[in-house]
Amino acid sequence: MLSVRAKLALLYSLVMFTGLVLFGMLTYGLLHYELIQGKQTHLDGREARLISLLQTNEASRTQASIIEQLKNYALVTHEGNLFHIRNADGSWMFPTDQPGPDLPQSEGCEHPTYGTVILQGGPVLVLCHAMLLKGQPVRLYIGGVLDEEAIILSRYRNALFLLLPALLIVASVSGYLLSRHALKPVDRITRAALEIGVGNLSSRLPVPTARDEVQNLVIAWNQLLARLEAAVLRLSRFSADASHDIRTSITVMLATAQLSLIRPREEDEYRHDLEKIVTECRTATTLLDALLTLAQSDNFINEVQFKRVDLSELVVSGCRRVEDLAESCSIYLDWQLPEQSISVNGDEVLLQRLLGILLDNAIRYTPQHGEIRVEVSWGGMRPRVTVRDTGVGMPESVRAHVFDRFYQADLREGKSRAGNGLGLSIGRWIADAHGADLAVESTPLQGSTFHIDFPEGDELHVSSEAIAELSQF
Repeated sequence: MLSVRAKLALLYSLVMFTGLVLFGMLTYGLLHYELIQGKQTHLDGREARLISLLQTNEASRTQASIIEQLKNYALVTHEGNLFHIRNADGSWMFPTDQPGPDLPQSEGCEHPTYGTVILQGGPVLVLCHAMLLKGQPVRLYIGGVLDEEAIILSRYRNALFLLLPALLIVASVSGYLLSRHALKPVDRITRAALEIGVGNLSSRLPVPTARDEVQNLVIAWNQLLARLEAAVLRLSRFSADASHDIRTSITVMLATAQLSLIRPREEDEYRHDLEKIVTECRTATTLLDALLTLAQSDNFINEVQFKRVDLSELVVSGCRRVEDLAESCSIYLDWQLPEQSISVNGDEVLLQRLLGILLDNAIRYTPQHGEIRVEVSWGGMRPRVTVRDTGVGMPESVRAHVFDRFYQADLREGKSRAGNGLGLSIGRWIADAHGADLAVESTPLQGSTFHIDFPEGDELHVSSEAIAELSQF
């Protein structure tokens, strides 16, 4: 497999070779054309001198015959042996002492025409022109040897054949050096990238000073490294917190069970210990459930099954599941349904999960004797589910990051259990995958309101951003 540097050099050489060949062919053709044009001009001049000579002799009433005048002209003119005249019947008028060469009897010589023939082993350019001589129609043939032109073209052709390989070699070497110089920043970037690992994601690729595509690529990679570093830091922090919380829950359950087995206790004491173990199990279960969702989210698109889901039934079922938990926390939970049912396209299990996340979040941050209300309604032309609580609320700084993965804000009271920073972010990508909008309104010390606005109509629109988000979990 050739390197990019070698491929660029070969491509450069191929382009240069093609350009040189085209240049050679073009210049050779132009040179040939100019040489022939010059020869044609020379033949035109010879014809004009012959006609002028005959007209001058006729005006001076010379006693010499036309044949003698032509012989004298042939003796004194250049290439006089290539001067012939043919009668209209095809016989040779001049020269009379020897037959003329085998010249084409063109019918189109009313105007000067040119053609190339081989005479005495060499190329000759022949001018053919029909004219009147002493009142008789004749055809005048004047030839010019092309030996000099052939020599010039041959030398130029040989020079091209000698120069083309040399120029090709120079072009290949130049192309390789140019590609090597152009790819030097890529080599530096490659070496720097090989030195970056999970342990030093804070390192960045060197940005070249030239404002070109390589600089844009490096900037994009550095931005990717920044996002990757932030994600790894959040994941590391979450893993450490998760490990600590799970270990703490297991330690508490083990210690409680061991103390219960050390000595006999009253029934109320056993019940208290069991309730403590149940609480720790719920905490660990919540955390493990979040981790399981995190691990399975890449397969989300292949596993979901969309169908018609009645939002009223969804809300009633979700509220029934957590009403005991709300009651144990002294929180009033209620729901409000429309007179006519509202249905949407979606995965019932995931929508239950989304509603459960919002209810769990509301219970966690609502103090005793607070209220949580769930409503199904129309938000304009869109089906809407609203979860409203009278909890501690959120300031703007928390609300801006509340849907970020692994983000945790310490808004809880002492009675609340710790979160894991994944619930609302999982809820966000479930909403995105259903084409729904998940938004929050909150005021500190007054409570929060979460809205799920489903798309209009029956068609489900899964955005490419939602799919990309799923692949990042």
